Amino acid sequence: MVQLHLVSRHASRYPEPDRINAFEKLEKIFANVSVAKEWYKNPFPMRKNLQLIERGEMEAYFDGLQCRKRYAKFWDGVEYDPEVIKFQSTENSRTGASMMAFSQGLFNGKGPLDTCKSQPIYYFNIPTQQDYILRMHYACRLFNETVLTNNKLLDEQPYAYGNKTLKQIAKRLSETYHISPPLDPYLVTQIFNNCQFWFTVFNRTDAWCSLLSPKELLLTRYYYDLLSYYQYSYGHPFNTRLACRYLTQLVDGVENYLNGNSSMIADLKNSHSFTLVLILIELGVFKDKFPLTADLTFEQIKSVKYTEYTLINWSSTLYFEIYKCSDDRVLVRVLLDFKPFLLPGCDSEYCEWDKFKEILGDNIGCDFEKMCDYP
Repeated sequence: MVQLHLVSRHASRYPEPDRINAFEKLEKIFANVSVAKEWYKNPFPMRKNLQLIERGEMEAYFDGLQCRKRYAKFWDGVEYDPEVIKFQSTENSRTGASMMAFSQGLFNGKGPLDTCKSQPIYYFNIPTQQDYILRMHYACRLFNETVLTNNKLLDEQPYAYGNKTLKQIAKRLSETYHISPPLDPYLVTQIFNNCQFWFTVFNRTDAWCSLLSPKELLLTRYYYDLLSYYQYSYGHPFNTRLACRYLTQLVDGVENYLNGNSSMIADLKNSHSFTLVLILIELGVFKDKFPLTADLTFEQIKSVKYTEYTLINWSSTLYFEIYKCSDDRVLVRVLLDFKPFLLPGCDSEYCEWDKFKEILGDNIGCDFEKMCDYP
């Protein structure tokens, strides 16, 4: 292997502001529900919203250790040099902190600082509205005007599902726990979120998770599957083009190195779940056999495999391994959480570089500004 590219998701974090506000509402509603008397209070302070939790700092650090161990031969003898190893994150604290923790794991004991021999590294980010590589949807006006707004399916499908399914779960919870006025179906999704964060931060499933049956947990998760599908995935055709600038700079980075115009051997980036999803769908992988809609049966929902919630975990990693063979052939292998997968059109998981570029087609060298309707 001659070069390594990584896009990872930031590690475990505190909830975002709108969810913390919803948890405050749930606290008031469940204050008089006896089953919740020991855990109804919201433990997530607004001042820490979206920051890494301690577990997250460790996750990113161990991702760096794992990179060093899994690619031991690649890293053998490599000393840190910002021209050789490139670190990048998006413009916020959780990705920047994840990148720093990752670098500490990667260069654990290899640097000059203090008794732990820490290695200082340089990492950079691009202002969000200009970050066409890692926060592409924020930087694309047309995406915001056609996918996030004026998107009939995004408006209709989650609403229809909530009215059909979440409403019934809210009714069951209201009757079971004598909640009056009846629970807003929207807050069922926030019980699901509270369940996630109580498990992530406190390793507890005996609190908010206990309010929902296993079936209800899956049905509630599917609401978010629908949102993600129509916002960032195959639910809108425009999404299959948004990662073109990332893939362009990946191809340029590989070819510049192979042609002797660059000394960079590792391009390591930390970003978000939607970044990984947009890259994967542009590669044409991980697509369910049927579109996700509000009227799927429970059996169909159980069979859904490829959504943001099922594919991308905290600290998920997407690696592109670049190989140069003795006969000068160049191969690329792509791995999600170290599991390789076959790219459509490739004969094996080790894909010929020219075939890889052929698959990407005009996504290489795309005019992102023109695509996003900037003058």
